[in-house]
Amino acid sequence: MNISPKLQNILGKAITYFILLSCAAIFIVYLVQHFGAQYAEKKIQEQLELSGLAPLVHYESIHLDPFTLTPSLENVSFGNEYSPWLRFARISLNSYPIKYPDLDIDFWIKESPIGSLSRDTRRLMNAANIDTLLGKGSFTSKIDNENVTSQFKLDIKDVGKLSLFSNISLLDKTITMSNFRSDMLASLAMGQPEALPIIYGDAIELHSIKIKFVESGLAEHLFAQSDLLHKSSTIQLKELKYASQALGLAAEDSKEAKHIAETLMAFLKQPQQLSLAISPSSAISLKELALMARQNTLYKDSTMTLSND
Repeated sequence: MNISPKLQNILGKAITYFILLSCAAIFIVYLVQHFGAQYAEKKIQEQLELSGLAPLVHYESIHLDPFTLTPSLENVSFGNEYSPWLRFARISLNSYPIKYPDLDIDFWIKESPIGSLSRDTRRLMNAANIDTLLGKGSFTSKIDNENVTSQFKLDIKDVGKLSLFSNISLLDKTITMSNFRSDMLASLAMGQPEALPIIYGDAIELHSIKIKFVESGLAEHLFAQSDLLHKSSTIQLKELKYASQALGLAAEDSKEAKHIAETLMAFLKQPQQLSLAISPSSAISLKELALMARQNTLYKDSTMTLSND
């Protein structure tokens, strides 16, 4: 088949243009990835500095997906660089900083032997009778004026799946969500959650919170070295009722403590799913919640429910 010189010329130009466009597209993708990663790193570092978390967050590099504009921190450690609280293979900040302060984060916990983590984390892992940590999760948080809805999901291999949904109001306009999130993260990481009601007692109101845990090994790990399940039902009930009072949920001799203990006993005997919810008729401040806990009435006064679904 003979092709006319004119057609050959047109085809040649078309192929040349296609090659040039392809090279241009590759170059543009490279520029977006390179300079986008630099911009994302600058913004992320600014937020870490402003929140005071910069000394605690260490990462190897930042990768930017040029098609979704999603920056990801690679090989992240939180806490001491050499003996951190947690190690992450990747933390992806979906759409960050386009929708900031709304957040949409996916993370993958790097497989971490117990000896590679901090003393505090080792203590928790020892309590759960696990020697390796591996998992994944996500966190989303959306702000509508003073209202903040958040959802947290965590899946730990051979332990279980935890999901948490919360709806709160931020009443003090001088407080930024970035500061609140940073303080919450720092207080939890340092084992001092009681600091939040002190700092934000009148500034945060809770509308609702729902927590669900789906068992996939934690109960077996917990009680492999415990004698609780081998004790009589009377002693089990007494110890769990005492734990309710120690946590400020209910007085040991109350019907609420009895319900909590019986629900937990049912879960321990047949571990599947445990659900907890707080749905007060009107919003409750963190200061009020802390006062309820000190008075051992948190379960009743916050309209809390616990069920073994």
